[in-house]
Amino acid sequence: RDALDRGLLRYCPICDGYEATGQAIGVIGADTHGVAEALFLRTFSDRITLVAHEDFELEACDRGALEEAGIAVAPSALDQIEFSEEHVTLRLADETELQFDTIYPALGSDSSNALAQQLGAELSDDRCIVVDTKQRTSISGVYAAGDIVMSLDQISVAMGHAAIAATTLHNDLRKRDGHTR
Repeated sequence: RDALDRGLLRYCPICDGYEATGQAIGVIGADTHGVAEALFLRTFSDRITLVAHEDFELEACDRGALEEAGIAVAPSALDQIEFSEEHVTLRLADETELQFDTIYPALGSDSSNALAQQLGAELSDDRCIVVDTKQRTSISGVYAAGDIVMSLDQISVAMGHAAIAATTLHNDLRKRDGHTR
């Protein structure tokens, strides 16, 4: 929590990437998600390094995109993280030490979609619930909002989804009960 408070550890480049402008940034994660986050952060700094959290081979297209953007790739996987007063030191499996002003973990997340699966809701390839523009799922009377649907995983977006879903639910119930024309 202390590292987060001091800006040594950050979670959302969309929310606070500008705060890391010009800083040495480490992005932990080596799959497509980690590559995308490193590329996004390139807007704010030209000192970015992608560090694998475990041994992983990058796709040729991902490696090419990183090279083209001038983003470094750490020589081996992460072994240890140390937060000092002003910096973050990442020790790698090959004993290399890298120092950063801030780090972003880009490890993705697992969707908690068990209920949607049990109900038989349509899911996207990345396991999110598919909804229409009014947050309706493929199951009549079931609505979904937030990180479980395909969109930007942001609190403000989830709140917007919830407002749309609540309004749609209200209107759908009124229509069902014959209170609208």
